[in-house]
Amino acid sequence: MRLLSSTDFALRVLMYLAEDPSRLVNTEQLAKDLNISRNHLQKVVQSLVSGEFALTLRGAKGGVRLTQAPNKICVGAVVRWFEGKQALVECFNADGGQCTLKSKCGLRKVLTGAQETFFRELDQVTIADCLKTCIFTKS
Repeated sequence: MRLLSSTDFALRVLMYLAEDPSRLVNTEQLAKDLNISRNHLQKVVQSLVSGEFALTLRGAKGGVRLTQAPNKICVGAVVRWFEGKQALVECFNADGGQCTLKSKCGLRKVLTGAQETFFRELDQVTIADCLKTCIFTKS
């Protein structure tokens, strides 16, 4: 399974912010330290705010920070938030896509099970767990 780059960026942002959960970090610094384009980062941060994983404050002393402790943010919830609208394969789309094997395909059930297992694994991990072995090099 391959995650969207926005999901990858979101997880990196959360882990970065988790190093000091009370600190506000501006998006310019985040973009520089995480080596992510500022435009992409701003979209990711907006989505993190919409999902209530982060909050932003405007102004000279503003920035972005976590909404809760890193050990309360479930990786599975973040991945679902960012990946939830993405169909794993075409036949998972609401319209069923262009698959001609719909009526006799057993693959859908297998892939659904695999996806559920994937999310169950991620549900057991928090951002704090991920941070234990992570080393950030800041600019």
